Amino acid sequence: MKKAKVIFIILTIACLSFIWINSSLDGVESSGVSGGVMGAINKFIMSLGFKKEFSEHLIRKTAHFTEYAGLSFLLTTDFKLFYYDVKYYWNKVLFSGLLVAVIDETIQLFPKGRSSSVVDVWIDFAGVFSAFVVTLILYKFLEKKNIVKFKTRAVDKVDSRKGV
Repeated sequence: MKKAKVIFIILTIACLSFIWINSSLDGVESSGVSGGVMGAINKFIMSLGFKKEFSEHLIRKTAHFTEYAGLSFLLTTDFKLFYYDVKYYWNKVLFSGLLVAVIDETIQLFPKGRSSSVVDVWIDFAGVFSAFVVTLILYKFLEKKNIVKFKTRAVDKVDSRKGV
């Protein structure tokens, strides 16, 4: 279990780095990255026979949601490995995700050609919340099927008997 904790913390730090490094790109670099992703996705979509292409705006907003969903999965796993019972960590996951989104948009105030958006914070948080719920359901299913077992801490057992 200790190895899993270390691995997931490292993955979470890598995800945070990815998010904040992308935020620090200037407008031209950021647009180039989005344009490259858009080109690859549109090429794939066209190869399937679809005629409609995705816009850079849709790609950017989808990227916000997706990267924060990934972060939420990692944060939920991190906190579950340390606290097990969701009542001890749900607020930590959601607050951490929101804090990262606010910091992300604040970083974007500084590079040339970039701006900050409250709408992006809401999109980011929607990714955090959605993935949090899906991850809880996934872990509940995996535990029920005995595919994954999270160890309970002694304090979780004691507190749950007290109803705390």
